[in-house]
Amino acid sequence: MAQKTLTIAMYVATATALFWTIFGCPTSPSPFKNSTASVGSDRNSHFVLQTRVKNGKDTTFDGLYIFAYHTGAGLNDAMLRTEFQEANPATAFTGGASSGSMLSSQYFAVLFQIGGSPYELMPMPAMGYGTPDDELQPVRINVNGAPPSVDNAFYFDGSKLRWTSSADSIPPGGFDGWLACESDHAAIGDPNVKGVQLFYRAVSGTAPDGCADVDLVAVY
Repeated sequence: MAQKTLTIAMYVATATALFWTIFGCPTSPSPFKNSTASVGSDRNSHFVLQTRVKNGKDTTFDGLYIFAYHTGAGLNDAMLRTEFQEANPATAFTGGASSGSMLSSQYFAVLFQIGGSPYELMPMPAMGYGTPDDELQPVRINVNGAPPSVDNAFYFDGSKLRWTSSADSIPPGGFDGWLACESDHAAIGDPNVKGVQLFYRAVSGTAPDGCADVDLVAVY
């Protein structure tokens, strides 16, 4: 009886293995789902990044495009303006197979070509992180051309650009949204008007005065 039971079990196991070989083995659902469209895989697909104000509030910050505001040699702040033609076109850079091998394929770096050199969109924690004043973290566009890394990686959640400083966690962490804010930098062409600057925050909160919570979307 035991031999007969063992024989049946072997037949069942063999048939099951053959079935999944032919039709594909099921996988457990991932808690982190995203969509990169063509951006994460096509370096030649240029796009500009534009703001979408969340919840329809303060449309002053809606429909603005990212451009690099020069602050030093190879250094820029990520600023926002209404003129599409003045935006800095970007590409999604995934790097070589070995350089990004420890990351999932949805991650990429956002690169701009400025003056013939690659510049990278770089959210950077401010000094004194963890205090109330650090709700606004700066976003830079600095000279660099590196592929994504665990502590600096972008991905798309649907059409919305997200960033993470911990791409090795599920879900990725270190980011809770983009903010558009009045800046200490003057608007281009009018030193008497405040420009609009891009920031991010690592933890949830309410947008400070002079700011609005925004999404960043790719416009082709």
